[in-house]
Amino acid sequence: MDLWGILGIIAQIIAYVIGIAAIIQIIKIILGGSWEVEEAILALIGVNITISFGIMSYLINQNSKISRIDKTIHSHIQWHKGRDSEKKGK
Repeated sequence: MDLWGILGIIAQIIAYVIGIAAIIQIIKIILGGSWEVEEAILALIGVNITISFGIMSYLINQNSKISRIDKTIHSHIQWHKGRDSEKKGK
């Protein structure tokens, strides 16, 4: 496993831990509160950012697949524009 794969797994584990803690605190807020609402929202934003980094590392790990998809999408969009991506001279 390469570095990006390991970082992705670590980011996912951190996201799960923060997410569980945020859910517990949100339940406590509903039942009488230990955190302020702003702190719970900040924790959820942290979970969102951590999950985003996990997804990013997964996508970087899948770089060759993404480049093939990008070329396919680019040629399809050029087809809609009336241009052939293979003929760059026109």
